[in-house]
Amino acid sequence: MLKILMPKEEKYFEDFKEMIRHIGQMADWTNQIFSSDEINQNLILKIKPLEVRCDEIYSKVVKRLNKTFITPFDREDIYLLTKRLDDISDMLFGATARIETFNIKRKIKYADKLSSIILEQISELGKAIQDLKVKSINECKIVKTLETEADKIYQNAIKELFEEEKDPIEIIKKKEILEILENTCDKCQTTANVILSIFIKNA
Repeated sequence: MLKILMPKEEKYFEDFKEMIRHIGQMADWTNQIFSSDEINQNLILKIKPLEVRCDEIYSKVVKRLNKTFITPFDREDIYLLTKRLDDISDMLFGATARIETFNIKRKIKYADKLSSIILEQISELGKAIQDLKVKSINECKIVKTLETEADKIYQNAIKELFEEEKDPIEIIKKKEILEILENTCDKCQTTANVILSIFIKNA
């Protein structure tokens, strides 16, 4: 019984690292999809299994939290970090799935820039999670700077979309995808905030 109640620090950190590794791959494929002139359906199909795996890890962490009395740091922070990472994977899948749902055939202007920023943010989050026991401040600052850049790109994207696109259905489709990508950038920022909070509390 005592063994069940003892801290399982490495398991939580391994879960974080596995999630961010899968999310990094999802972000890479998402960026490739939105950067190409022609949509690669094979890449879209590859993203779903990784999103499912992130869901599984999230569920596993929640179950472990319910069984473990002592945790390496606040159980609320462990839950929040895992939930935020799972949210990012859900949003990446959501953005790419809508390409198929909306039957998008051509590149969406500015989507490549937003997906590129997401890829950079997730790279920094990965470094921050690796350094969680030591220092994560610089990586979190970079994620915030990238989020500010994404806000400006999104504003320009929506402005030009309404100026240049004449088909109202196409406007709705493209706007929703751009919005999900921008929200993913925001979610990366909130994830960085959780990491920063964990570091400050345990410094």
